[in-house]
Amino acid sequence: MENYSSSTLPRKKAKTGVKKTGVKKTGKKSTGKKKPTSSTSAVHLAAPYNPYPTNTQYAPNYAPLPQTVVIEKPIGGNRRGKKSICALVFLAVASYLLAISLGLYVLTSCAWTMADSNKIYLAELSTNTTYDISLRVGYFGGCLSVTDAAAVSSSDGNSSAQTFTNCVSNMRRKDLDDLSEELWEHLDHEVSSAQSDVQTFLNTTLPQFKHLQDDVFFCEPPLVHALLFFISGIMLLVARTGTSRKKSYKAMLVIAITFSAFSLALALVTVLGTLQGMNALLDASSSGEQRDLGDSLYLSRGKRMLGYQGALTGIVGVFYISMGVLFVQRTPEGAAGYVVQAWHTMGRPLRKGWGRRR
Repeated sequence: MENYSSSTLPRKKAKTGVKKTGVKKTGKKSTGKKKPTSSTSAVHLAAPYNPYPTNTQYAPNYAPLPQTVVIEKPIGGNRRGKKSICALVFLAVASYLLAISLGLYVLTSCAWTMADSNKIYLAELSTNTTYDISLRVGYFGGCLSVTDAAAVSSSDGNSSAQTFTNCVSNMRRKDLDDLSEELWEHLDHEVSSAQSDVQTFLNTTLPQFKHLQDDVFFCEPPLVHALLFFISGIMLLVARTGTSRKKSYKAMLVIAITFSAFSLALALVTVLGTLQGMNALLDASSSGEQRDLGDSLYLSRGKRMLGYQGALTGIVGVFYISMGVLFVQRTPEGAAGYVVQAWHTMGRPLRKGWGRRR
């Protein structure tokens, strides 16, 4: 009998497990109308791993077929998907622009006399002696208001209050004497009779005002938040328009996500810091509004500022959530496709390591 070596034995081709599907001819002519079918999308996966080298007798003599996962979608899902994507894009852009506008409005509070900027403040120092005088604190600016109750009289004999306001855009880098002169400069012609009362009030409150701006209400968190939000928003909107496998694109996404996390955290720190700082100054809970400091001097919180800061934090969160949903829906596979691709991408280095050990 002849001895056949294992290398000369005929080898059978392994079945790939994929059968060809034949199409039966019915003899009927097509009417030109296509039947509605469910839309499908394929997620390409990695080829199966072959543990044997290609130059050995165990090597298969066929090319491995790539594996695919077919995800079916119901009829009409494309229209609903396009509408949802358009709605998310509109929500993201609108929330981005609104958050930037609101953030700048909060930063520039008490910076101008016009446009109701003087009504948005962090804290207010006030007195109600002969004249009602108040000094309002912003992140950078400050506003001095003087109310003369008997300045204007109506025809029926009842007196109505008239308020004169002057704001300084930046009070952080100026001397106290210069601030006092600049605050009173535009009020000299309006309420000249109240000059002595105003000067006494400013000499008492300006040191406390500087203490609040420098040591309690830091300007860095809202300023850095606005900068990071502006940069991360542009990066995310640009990255959403396309995709790439380059390292520069992935690095840009990582930087944008990092900036987004810090921006949202700084927004939360700003609103919570304002709330906690005023609670400590008033020696009360969040429901406390005013505290008597003695000598007819009162300290009160700015509720409108706290509301604007809370709204800003919510709008920033809506923007980042909508952008996250847009990135998930960037491909037809949606979240399932991203999960499958991420799973097989993570598994490739492990498979290579196992193959080398064998």
